[in-house]
Amino acid sequence: MRIMPASKPVVYVTQSTFEEAPDDNLTLVHAPLITTESLPFDTDVLKTHYTWLVMTSKNTVKHFLPYFKEVQADKISSIGVKTTEALNMHGIDVDFEPSTYTQEGFIEECTIHPGDKILYPASSQKRPLMRDYMRDRGADVTEIELYYPKVHEGSIERIRDNLGSIDYLTLSSPSAVESLMGHFSKEELKDIHFIAIGHVTETRLNKYGLTASKPEHETLGHMINFIKESIQ
Repeated sequence: MRIMPASKPVVYVTQSTFEEAPDDNLTLVHAPLITTESLPFDTDVLKTHYTWLVMTSKNTVKHFLPYFKEVQADKISSIGVKTTEALNMHGIDVDFEPSTYTQEGFIEECTIHPGDKILYPASSQKRPLMRDYMRDRGADVTEIELYYPKVHEGSIERIRDNLGSIDYLTLSSPSAVESLMGHFSKEELKDIHFIAIGHVTETRLNKYGLTASKPEHETLGHMINFIKESIQ
């Protein structure tokens, strides 16, 4: 027989998008650590015919959506299931999605050929790993610094006001870790159980002397289920 805690654990979900809904086992609170703002770019790059359009996140889809009708690309790649869902929601089909939703998964599974022309819109704070891989394979990569992430000050205040009642806090990117740790000390956060998506996020948190649990699959749904399994 499984015994649940007397009161529901409080989980702060810090991803940019999340639909709060009642849950039988958890109190879920949306407190996004990162908000994004579009950056201007030279739209002449959209006039080239590309082999691949590489989309790396739901934020990329949101900020690049107004330009899709102008892009000529033979194939579209998505870095993961949530990015694919965001594209599909707008009637855009995906030709490639890695089984592991990370830059490393893309590198392992996506075949890039010398001479491929690749359009790569992404955050100004993205890791260079995937871009460097594509260029090392001989591709002609056109980067667009599409948006930049910044701290969501309202969420920082909300977390500070409720530090004593937070049981779990989810983290999905190194930027989220930096946003959090730019406002809190290790000591202030020592009683919170962190759940991290991916080893890069986990490693960034470790840098501050804090540890995190990590679900097998790198999606928010798996994070929530992982928490439920841990409290049962």
